[in-house]
Amino acid sequence: TGDDDEDYDSDEVMGDSSADDPRGMSEEAAAAMQIELRESCFAGFESFVLRCPALIRPHLDQIVHSALAYMRFDPNYSYGDEDDGSDGDDNEDAIEEEDEEEFEEEEEEEEYSDDDDMSDEEDDENWKVRRSAIRTLTSVVEATKHDPSKLWIAEYAWRKNSDKKATVAGALVNRFKEREENCRVDIIECFTRLLSYTVSAASSGVLVLASSSSMDDDALMASGTVVVDLRSNVSSAIVKASERQLSAKKGGERSKSSAIALLSTLCLAPGGIGGSDQITSVFTHVKSILDVDDDNTRLRRHVSANSKSLKLEGLCLVRIMLSCKKHDPAHMKNALLPILLAEICKCVTEDWYKVIAEALRVLMEVPHLMLLGSASKSEMDEVANSLYVAIEPRLAEHDLDQEIKECALSASASLLSLLHASLSTEQKNRIFDMLLERLKNETTRIAAIKTLSKIGDVAKSNEDLDLSPIMNETLGHLSLLLRQQSRGLKQTSLECLDTMVLCLGSDGKVDMDDGLFDSVLKDLGDIIADTDLHICHLSLSASNSILKARPSTGPLVKRHILPAALTLSKSPLLQDPALSSLLVLLEALTTSKAITFDELRDLLVEQMNTNGSKSSKQVISNLAECIATIAAVATPNEQNTFIESTIVAINKSEDGYAQTTQLNLLVSGNLGRKVDLSSMPGVANSLQQIHNQSFNSSNEDIKHAAALALGRASVGAIDAFLPGILAALEESSGKKQYLLLSSLREFIHCYREMEGGNLSSSIPLILPHLEKNCGNDEEGVRSMVAECLGSLACLEPKTILPVLEKLATKETPKKVVVRWTVGSAVKFAIGGRISPTELAPFMPTFLGLLQEDDLAVKNIAILMVYSAVHHTPQLVVALMKEQILPQIYELAQLNMERKIDLGPFKHTVDDALPLRKAALSVFATCLEKCPSSLDIPEFMPVVAKALADVEDVQLQMHQIVITMCSRYPIPLVAAADSFVAPLEKTVNKKKGQKTGTELERVYEWIKSGLRVMIALSKLDGATTSRKFAEFVDRINNSSKHQPFLQAVEDER
Repeated sequence: TGDDDEDYDSDEVMGDSSADDPRGMSEEAAAAMQIELRESCFAGFESFVLRCPALIRPHLDQIVHSALAYMRFDPNYSYGDEDDGSDGDDNEDAIEEEDEEEFEEEEEEEEYSDDDDMSDEEDDENWKVRRSAIRTLTSVVEATKHDPSKLWIAEYAWRKNSDKKATVAGALVNRFKEREENCRVDIIECFTRLLSYTVSAASSGVLVLASSSSMDDDALMASGTVVVDLRSNVSSAIVKASERQLSAKKGGERSKSSAIALLSTLCLAPGGIGGSDQITSVFTHVKSILDVDDDNTRLRRHVSANSKSLKLEGLCLVRIMLSCKKHDPAHMKNALLPILLAEICKCVTEDWYKVIAEALRVLMEVPHLMLLGSASKSEMDEVANSLYVAIEPRLAEHDLDQEIKECALSASASLLSLLHASLSTEQKNRIFDMLLERLKNETTRIAAIKTLSKIGDVAKSNEDLDLSPIMNETLGHLSLLLRQQSRGLKQTSLECLDTMVLCLGSDGKVDMDDGLFDSVLKDLGDIIADTDLHICHLSLSASNSILKARPSTGPLVKRHILPAALTLSKSPLLQDPALSSLLVLLEALTTSKAITFDELRDLLVEQMNTNGSKSSKQVISNLAECIATIAAVATPNEQNTFIESTIVAINKSEDGYAQTTQLNLLVSGNLGRKVDLSSMPGVANSLQQIHNQSFNSSNEDIKHAAALALGRASVGAIDAFLPGILAALEESSGKKQYLLLSSLREFIHCYREMEGGNLSSSIPLILPHLEKNCGNDEEGVRSMVAECLGSLACLEPKTILPVLEKLATKETPKKVVVRWTVGSAVKFAIGGRISPTELAPFMPTFLGLLQEDDLAVKNIAILMVYSAVHHTPQLVVALMKEQILPQIYELAQLNMERKIDLGPFKHTVDDALPLRKAALSVFATCLEKCPSSLDIPEFMPVVAKALADVEDVQLQMHQIVITMCSRYPIPLVAAADSFVAPLEKTVNKKKGQKTGTELERVYEWIKSGLRVMIALSKLDGATTSRKFAEFVDRINNSSKHQPFLQAVEDER
C-alpha cells in the first residue's frame, strides 16, 4: 500500500472499475477482476503482518488505513451515513451518537436481509473485499496483542478530503451494522480479540484500563502510561451494538453468538458492561433467548436464533456477569430477580445436559449476589425457595449425566452455605440426606466431599449452620475413605475431615458417637509416612484439628498419632508443610498436657540415637526444631532447667558425640528465636562463649551449627548477641569471618520471617561491616555479604539501595570484586521479593554492570537479569531493548577459548561458556515471562550459532527451539535453512570408543537434535525449504537413525 490510498474514497473506487477495459474485457469481468485483485492484496497484507511483523512495522499505518477504508466497501448498498460525511468520528465520544442514528434508521427496514439488501443483483461479490480487509485488521490486532494501545488511541482518516478520523476500535464498533453475516461475524470477533488482548495487556502492566478515580488516571497519563477508557461511551456503544445483534429479527445465529462472546469479554474490563440500564437491557435480551419451549421450536420461525447452543452461550454470559465482580451487586440483583431468575430455573428442567449444567452454575452464583446486593429478608426467602425447588430434583435424581450431578452438588453447597437462614429445617435436612447419599456413591463421592468442605468452611465460623445431623455419619465415612488406595480421594477426604472437625467447636455441644475419634485417629496414624509428604501434612493437620476441637482426645492422639509422628521426625525427607504440621501437633500435645514436656523431649532425642550410626544434617535440624518448639511452650521452670542442661551437655561434649553437640547447639539457637534468652540469668553470656569456642572446633559441622545457632538466638535477644557478632567480625578474618557472616545472614533471614519485625535501628550498626567486606578477597565471604545486603534490601530498601548504587559506580582498586558483590546482592534481593517499585529507579545503574569488562561481573549481571525476568519481569521490560537485549545477543555468541599446556597434552578452556549459557537462560525465561520485549527474527542468528556450540549449549538451545515452535513458528520457518548444518552434525554424532554413561549421553544428545528436527518439520511451511526438507528426508530414510526416531516417538 502506498500514499495513493489516502487520495481516494473506497466507495468511489468502484466507479473506476466500471469503465470499459482497454483490452476489451466486459464491465462485469473487469469488476470481478478488481475484486479478486483487492482480495489478494489484503491476503498478502495479512500474511506480511503475521509472518514479518518487524519488517512490516514501518508500513503498518498504511495497511490499517487501507483496511479501514475497504472494510466499509459496499457500493451497492447505503447504510444511511455515506453522503453526509458522518462516517468516522473524531474520537470515542462520537460512537454512541452515531450508533443511535444508524440503528433508528435500520429499525424501519428488514434487518440484515441478504435477499432484500441487493439493489439489482444477487451475485454481489464486494463482501469478499470487506472480509479480506477485516481479516487484515485481525492480523494487525494479533501482531500488536502484547501492546494494543495504539489501536485504541491512534486515529485514521478513511474518507477522501475528510478531517474526521476514527480509531481502529471505534471503527470496528461502528461497523457492527455490516449487512453480510460472514463479514459482520468477523468484525465482532476481531473486536472481541482486541478487547481480550487489551485486558491481558492491562493485567501485565503494559497499559492501564481507566479506574474509577479520574485523579489516578490523570496522574498515570502525566507519567507517560497509556490509559484506555472503556467506561464512558465505549462500553455503552459496545453494549448497544451487541444488543442490536441479539434483537435482530433476521440476524443469524453466528452474529448473536459473536455478540454474546463480546459481552462476555467486556465483563473482564473495569466497569463491566455498564450500569443498571445496560445490565437490564442485556438480561432482557438473554431472556428472549432462554424463553423458548424446545418442544415447539420447530413451529417457530426463528429456530436457529433460539437454538440450544445459543441458550448455553446466554447462560455462560449471565454466569460471567454474576461472577466477574465488575458490576454493582445491587444493580445486578435488581435486574436478575424480576427478569431472569425464573427463566434460569426453568433451564434446569431442559433436556440437553450442557444447558442444565450451565444453568446450575448460574444458580450457584446467585446466593453470593444476594448477600453482596443487600437483599431484604423477603427477597432472600423467595430466592432461596426458588433455588431449592430448581436444584432439589436434579440433586435427587440418579440417572443423570455426571456433569449435572457435580453442578447440582456445587449449587446446593452455595445455597446451603449462604442462604441457610432462609431455608426451612425440612429443606436443610433433605439436602443433608442427599449429600450423604452422594457421599456413599462411588461416582459422586469426590464431588460430595468438596461440597461438604465448602459447607463446612462456612459452618465453622457461623453457628447458625448446624451440621450436627450429619456429623457422625460424615466423619465415619470419611475415615473409611482414608483406607482407599486412590491418592486423590485420600487428599480430598483429609481436607474435608479437617474442615468438618473444626465445625464441632471446643464446647462439646455436638454429641459424637463413642469410639468414633478412636477409629478416625487410628486411620489417620496409618497414613502418616514420609512416602507421601503432602498426605502426611494433611493427616497431621487433621489430627491437630481433632485435638483442638476435642482436647479430651489427647490420649488417643498420643496412642495413634505420636508414634508415627516420632518416626516421621527422623526422616531425612521431612520438610516444608509436613514439618510445619508436625511442629504444630507437638506443640498442641504439650500445651494440652496429653504428654509431659520431659517425656516428649526424651522421645525426640531418642530418635537420633535410633536412626543408625549417623544422622543427616536434615534429621538433626528437624529434631532440633521439634525440641525447641515444645520447649518454647513449656513452663518457665522447665525452660530454665532445659536450657541449663543443654549448656552443660555442650560443654561436656566429646569428639565422639559431634552429632549430639550439633543437636544441642541448634536447639539453643531455635529456642532463642522463640523466647528471649537474655531474660534468663547468665544464659546469653554462656551461649556466646560456647559459640565462639565452637568456631575453633575441628569438626566443620559443629562450626556450621554454631554459626546458625548464634544467628537464630540473636533474633529473640538482639541487644545481647548482635553487638558481639559485629565486634568479633571486626577482629576476625578467614574462616571465622565467614562463620560470623553466616550468623549475621541467618539473623537477618530469620528476622525477615517475623511478622511486623523492624530492623531499622540495627542497620546502621550492621551496614559498615558489610560495606567493608564487599571487596574481600575470599569469594565465599563476598557471597555471604551479598546475601546479607540482599536480605536487608528487602527489609529496608530506602536505606540499602542507595548504598548499593554508590558501590556499583564507585571507583576503587577493588571495584571489580565490589561490583560483583553488588550484582549478587541485587540478585538475592530480587529473589527475596523486594518491592519492584522501590528497586525500579535503581535498575538502570545496576544493569550497567553488563558493560563491565570482567567476565565474572558480566556473569553475575546476567544472573541478576535472569532473576528479575523470572520473579518481577516488570522491572526490566522497559529496559530490554536498550540495555539488556544487545548485551544478551552479544554474550550469547561470545567465544573466548584458550589452551592450557598440561605437559603431555593440552586442554582447551572456554572462559565465555558460562556467559553463553546464562544469556540463553535469560532468553528462555523471557519467552515465558515477557515475550513482547523480544525481537525474535533478530535472535535467529544466535539460535543457529548456539545449535553448533558445545553440548551443554546445544541441549539448552534445543529446548528453546522446541518451545518457540508453538509460539513463533514463522521466524523459525524463515531461518530453517540455517539450522540444517548444526542439526545434521548433531544427529550424526559418532560414538567412538565411548561406553556406559558416556555412550548414553551421546545417544541423548542425538535424540535431542532429532526432537528439534521433528518439531520444526511439523511447522507450516517448513518443508517448503528445499534444504531443510532434504535434511528431514535423509534422516527419516537413514537406517542408523531409525532406533533413535522410534525412541523419540515412544516418548510421546
